[in-house]
Amino acid sequence: MELLLVSHRGIATGMKSAVAMVMGPVADQITTMELTEEEGIERFAERLEEYLTSWLTEGKKGLIFADLQGGTPYNRAELLLAKHGLKSRAKVISGLNLPMVVEAVLRDMDVCSADELSGLVQAARDSIVCMDLTAQAAGSDDE
Repeated sequence: MELLLVSHRGIATGMKSAVAMVMGPVADQITTMELTEEEGIERFAERLEEYLTSWLTEGKKGLIFADLQGGTPYNRAELLLAKHGLKSRAKVISGLNLPMVVEAVLRDMDVCSADELSGLVQAARDSIVCMDLTAQAAGSDDE
């Protein structure tokens, strides 16, 4: 399974670097692509289209993690998958975070399985906590 991180400047490469720190060379299977002011939207979209059509038309499946739902990297990934009829080979997930990427690296999952995708998204949600809120919900006075 291919893993692609798309984001605004610095987020995808920083995330891959963090995965490498936590998990070592397994991070080498992650590809990153970032939108920058210098490159602009059109060049970013061209590079993304070239990349997606190459690895997905080779019969591979993959996950694309985007930093922000509704942001240009997310929107372009969704648009390009639909344009090339590749939605059955890849899915875009927004809200990129380290636990989600680590979980994806560890899993050999079927990207077309709603159950597996839901499990991955739920694992990411479950990793977002505020200890003070957790303590309050449990009725604890500890701070």
